[in-house]
Amino acid sequence: MIGTALGVVVALVGGFTVYGVIKAFHGLRLSQEEEYYGADLSVHKIGAVSQD
Repeated sequence: MIGTALGVVVALVGGFTVYGVIKAFHGLRLSQEEEYYGADLSVHKIGAVSQD
C-alpha cells in the first residue's frame, strides 16, 4: 500500500512539474486567431478537409 501511494505521489509531482515548465516556457493555449482557424492549420499547417 505504501509503495502504491508513493508511486502515485511521484507521478503527480512529476506531472505537475512537467506541466508547469511547459506552461512557463511555451504556453498551453492557442491565441484567439489560431483558435479561430483551428489547430490543424495553426500548428500542423494542414487542412482538415481536402481541397479536391
